[in-house]
Amino acid sequence: MKRIFTLLIFFGSISVVSETSEQYIHRSEFFFCNYNEGKNYNDLLAEQAPYEDFLKEYDLQYNRINLTPIWDNEQEYDYVMWGNWPTGQDQYTEWGAYMNDYPEWAEKNGVPSQVAGKCKSTSSMRFHSVLRLRIPMEERDERIFTDWRTCKLTDDADISELKALYAKQEKLAKDFGLNGWGVSFFTPYRGIQDDPGWDLIMMTHWYNAESRVNMISSYRDYTDLLRESGIYEERSKHIDSCSGANTYQGHMVYNTHK
Repeated sequence: MKRIFTLLIFFGSISVVSETSEQYIHRSEFFFCNYNEGKNYNDLLAEQAPYEDFLKEYDLQYNRINLTPIWDNEQEYDYVMWGNWPTGQDQYTEWGAYMNDYPEWAEKNGVPSQVAGKCKSTSSMRFHSVLRLRIPMEERDERIFTDWRTCKLTDDADISELKALYAKQEKLAKDFGLNGWGVSFFTPYRGIQDDPGWDLIMMTHWYNAESRVNMISSYRDYTDLLRESGIYEERSKHIDSCSGANTYQGHMVYNTHK
């Protein structure tokens, strides 16, 4: 756990390399859920829809992304609900409104009780964007590929240096012509009581299927470029190991971020 606290201190300092996207920190929450008998994804979407109206009426900044497994080595949960706030202040403002204002609002607006599924656990994370090669909104898919890995850091890991490496990698990928994807780190904030056996979660996402196809078709040449640049060797000084990737569909249901 000592390494986790050191990690959070390092993440408080943002390292930005010119000609790359901003490396920012958001707040996230994750709910790990299974469907109730007879319920499916359409039931979940119908259940989630009214909350967007509540967010807009109370001027709250929050988004909700549903993660459903495509290739998952464990398949412990049917779906994961992932929510994000721009800042920690927005997190507690939205949660406060949910606890104090939403029950009365839901009753007044005839919002039915939640029956699509049951969530077994929840956690809050710091969400660190470290690489972003965006494409125009009109080119993005509604439902995207996301890969999730748990990673262990080395004893000498310096996260500020690791983030600088990902900024360098972003520029190399951009010059290489590999656009439409990004990398994020997640570190524990609330809800994880025991040592989880990892120091950070790494998520890679693609804004559309074509971007993932391009990465697969360019994989050998691109990895050769990273080796020649020294990024792989430098990264191994900070990341000891990562699990294999579990691939989930990411579907943003609503977004009231300004």
